[in-house]
Amino acid sequence: MPSPKFPIDPERTGPNPGEDGMALPLPIVPVILKDEDGNESADGLVPRSVLNSHLQVTVPAWSFSTDPAFGADIVAVGWRPVGQDFFEVSRVLFPIPIEPGDKIVSVPRDKLVHGIYDLSYKLIIGGNSAESGKKKITVDRVEPDDGQEPLALQMLDVVGSITDDYLTEHGQVRFKVPTYVDVQARDRAIYYWSDNPNPPDSEPEIREQAFSQQDIDNDQLIITMYEADIRDRGPGPRYIFYRLRDWAGNRGPRSTFLPLFVDLLPAPGNLKPPRVPLSARGLIDRQHAREGAVDQGVVTVEIDAYDNPAVGDEVLIDWDENPLAPLAVDPGRFPLVAPVPWSVLRANGLGPMTARITYKVRRGSGDTPSSLETRVPMDLTVAGQDHANAPALLNATLALLEVYGAKSQTLNTLLSEDFGEDAEAFLTLFDDPQPGQTIELYWGSISTPVAQYIVQSGDVAGKRVPITIPWSAIDQDRDNPALPVYYTTSNGINLQQARITSVRVLIVVIEGLKEPSFPHAGKYGVLNCCACPRLWKGVWVKVEGNPAFDENDVVTLHWQGCEGTNGTSPIPGVVDTFATKLNLDQARNGFEVHVADYENLIAPMVNNGSALCYYDLKKLNGAVGVSKKDFVIINRTMPSGEVCSPTNETCQEPCDK
Repeated sequence: MPSPKFPIDPERTGPNPGEDGMALPLPIVPVILKDEDGNESADGLVPRSVLNSHLQVTVPAWSFSTDPAFGADIVAVGWRPVGQDFFEVSRVLFPIPIEPGDKIVSVPRDKLVHGIYDLSYKLIIGGNSAESGKKKITVDRVEPDDGQEPLALQMLDVVGSITDDYLTEHGQVRFKVPTYVDVQARDRAIYYWSDNPNPPDSEPEIREQAFSQQDIDNDQLIITMYEADIRDRGPGPRYIFYRLRDWAGNRGPRSTFLPLFVDLLPAPGNLKPPRVPLSARGLIDRQHAREGAVDQGVVTVEIDAYDNPAVGDEVLIDWDENPLAPLAVDPGRFPLVAPVPWSVLRANGLGPMTARITYKVRRGSGDTPSSLETRVPMDLTVAGQDHANAPALLNATLALLEVYGAKSQTLNTLLSEDFGEDAEAFLTLFDDPQPGQTIELYWGSISTPVAQYIVQSGDVAGKRVPITIPWSAIDQDRDNPALPVYYTTSNGINLQQARITSVRVLIVVIEGLKEPSFPHAGKYGVLNCCACPRLWKGVWVKVEGNPAFDENDVVTLHWQGCEGTNGTSPIPGVVDTFATKLNLDQARNGFEVHVADYENLIAPMVNNGSALCYYDLKKLNGAVGVSKKDFVIINRTMPSGEVCSPTNETCQEPCDK
């Protein structure tokens, strides 16, 4: 809400020119409120609803830097009370190369306190900066009437009770909102009519009335209760009250109640809005609809007691212009509950939409006016084609998965040669795929998805897309002749599930392979400057013979250099593998692997580093195994701090190896 909540805007300055003499364009704040003609609020008023997050600001695209020497273009966001100097509240770097298009920056949430501000930005390129023009932004956190409890409404034209005769003649009752502090055009009065002198906060509103400047000037802040609304709620003591809400969305407390008495014939009335219990997601979705039998449903409409119910009454429920079966009224058994079948839920399409639910009470040949409307959000859409058994989760029209092992490449089969490798699944995309829709793959007994594919722009129905299945998931069940695999599709609201693909998993793994050892490391497991042979001659790694080894098996040693002393903090790039095809002697008595590349594999461990080693076994018959891991400490730094190397022998102990 603008003045007088805010001080008068002082004289403002124009935009600063950019380096090329052109003024930088003003920042853009898309959430600024707009009037009925689409024009932005003159004061740059932003809605209260956005103040719980950072305020998004669009900076129009500039001539982005292309010289890598600049590193990045910088946008500094300035936010300060009107008339004050530039004050930076956030800064965003856009590294070169910069993607084309406008850029999004923000004003931090903690800066969005009540007041009128100048918003601008500085563009900093290569150390030079230019400031944009200033855009006025108004942050309104003050409720109408300073947040005080508004005075009670004043009833016009009626003295005493509201009678049937008065309603028949005039069709309405008017009430006046007393003028209040800082009343502004586009303020609204949201008004309520209740039979409860202490109604809950969930009391449904009747409607709301916006006030124009002419209404304010004429002191005619009028709200109207129409005959149908009053009759629908029946006779007896009633209470009318209102809340004030300004254009920004600040909503004040309830007003003082105005008590009334409505004197009508005792016909069915006071029809409370129907209630529709929603799913945990706050809407009607397929999960909600399929919790019961198909086309019986558990989506329900609940009708609370109305005034003067009688045996023989029928409740006629209208679900978005689709009638439900009439409900017979038992005055002693409210609330009445009516199921909503799937055929009615989807009668007007899958949505997303807002269903409007009302009801009437039929007594004899006459119907009451409709109840107040209850609006219910609905989204029954799915990612992919629908199916005849909807809303059932399983959709048999979705394509089956195809699964292949990384090495075996056999359809829906994983073999020992695939050990340690991710598998690849392929599926044919469903009808009308939309970017952002997700496919999640489920593997065996793992309850959570193990892989995901997000539909990309350009994906079309029938496209064959890959999904990688991580080894970590496969490793949980390596022996299963019919492991169930399936996927779900989601548009963010509703799921569909494809049929199960049975995958034959036969990965035989040899367990208990002993870790490699380091014969020259001594009893403390350290290779240092005095190691013999010297480190620059290489490191020898011993693989013991094993009954599981046979001639022509392949043992591959894995070497990983680390910064930590215990095989932790791997050093990128300091990694290699050494494959040995075993002869009979090596299989029985073991063998040594010579890691000879000093510069690349040993030298990087300067000060108390380590090498982490293990080996894997691939047998001629297809079985596989992986040894335990062990490490050796590698330290080329003497206690003096001197570092040994091939050109700097620091150890006094001789070595003839």
